[in-house]
Amino acid sequence: MSTKRQTVAVHAGSRLTGSQSLPVVPPIHVSAVSYFEDSDTLDGALDGKDYVYSRISAPNAALLEEAVAALEGAEACVAYASGMAALRAVFEAQGLRAGDTVVMAADGYGVTRSLYKSLAARAGVRLEALLLTDPTTPERLRALQPRLVLAESVTNPLLRVPDLRALSRVCREVGAALAVDATFPSPYGQRACELGADYALQSTTKWLNGHSDALGGTVSGRREKVEPLRAARLFHGDVLGPFEAWLTLRGIRTLPVRMKAHCEHAAHVARRLSESPHVARVHYPGLATHPDHAVARELLEGGFGGMVAFDIQGADRPECFRFLEAVKVARPGPSLGDVGTLVMHAASASARRMTPEERQAAGIGESLIRVSVGLEDPDDIADDLIAAVAEAVTR
Repeated sequence: MSTKRQTVAVHAGSRLTGSQSLPVVPPIHVSAVSYFEDSDTLDGALDGKDYVYSRISAPNAALLEEAVAALEGAEACVAYASGMAALRAVFEAQGLRAGDTVVMAADGYGVTRSLYKSLAARAGVRLEALLLTDPTTPERLRALQPRLVLAESVTNPLLRVPDLRALSRVCREVGAALAVDATFPSPYGQRACELGADYALQSTTKWLNGHSDALGGTVSGRREKVEPLRAARLFHGDVLGPFEAWLTLRGIRTLPVRMKAHCEHAAHVARRLSESPHVARVHYPGLATHPDHAVARELLEGGFGGMVAFDIQGADRPECFRFLEAVKVARPGPSLGDVGTLVMHAASASARRMTPEERQAAGIGESLIRVSVGLEDPDDIADDLIAAVAEAVTR
């Protein structure tokens, strides 16, 4: 090796030699490019047999994919830079043609609906939004004969719980692929692939990461379903960065203990909220009053989740905004899955890009508040929410 400073500055300190140590925590592999001293090995790496260029594959993302696939009980997983990128990849992987039909949850995440409306319009595809918990859904699907059905394990923000087993049977009958955004329960709460889903999607930004410090998304499923998505990602460039993958894998290590506590805290907060005279209705699958409680007991194996929603009695948008300003333990924020409690006004956040007519059809009113229940003392959370509601409606 040359001793000239310019050459030394470029190459010195780029390789560890002589060590046989095995780190307990995987290192962060930030290099976008690797090289091989053997040309045949390099040639194989360019076909995906080793890591050579992070747009093809990268060590930290591969470790995350391995972990998520294992959690989902799936054969394979592909990671993306965001949950929205994962949703788009599933749509585009179906080879849809003009005149085909895609069905999605009418009461699901508003940004997902906006994305699929845009993709469907561009492809000449018919997009139908259905309440997938409605008992008439099987008949509607048989009539529509869709190519793709996108469901949510627990809908955002109303926390409805569709019967995925029944839905998957109808999808197989009509030849539709079933994709399930399973972000709300996380793989700790439900393994969508084991209930018949072709694709289980996660916004890893949420419960899997758990600390609001890394975006990401994954799609898991049978290998023959997932590998085409991996091949397409090579050209689309929706790759997950190494630091984001490392942070998410770090979060996964504590997912079971975190989710157990989130579920317990959410159940306690839901019960406390239901006792407030200023709360018109509490939406939580763990309550016996929830319309899908029986389905949730059967399908949400890891508990009823860390999300709670509620309607403030007689409130409109101004009262809900006053509530957001009044909380002290919780923080107003348009996300979920953090160790701290996050609250948001559903109509102006998760459903912001839905039309008023779409929100009305979904049952998302101006009085609806969504809560991602954190790991603080559950009575502190409940006291904070109840006091903020009282201040919002009586001020």
